[in-house]
Amino acid sequence: MTLAIDVPMLSIPEYARRSGTTVESVKKQCDKGHLPFIQNEPRGTRYINMVQLMKRCEEANAAKPWN
Repeated sequence: MTLAIDVPMLSIPEYARRSGTTVESVKKQCDKGHLPFIQNEPRGTRYINMVQLMKRCEEANAAKPWN
């Protein structure tokens, strides 16, 4: 299986748009640790780490033979 991402990081609004959810929902998912993000300074802009998210998905499905 080949996985490809078009960008390594996405802004929260762009991730929300692409995933069909709200910005507020994405922020809550980040706060709860459900989405990996990069933030370079306190109160700075958060970016969804698409590389880490892809790795998490890959690892979560690796042990399931039906996937």
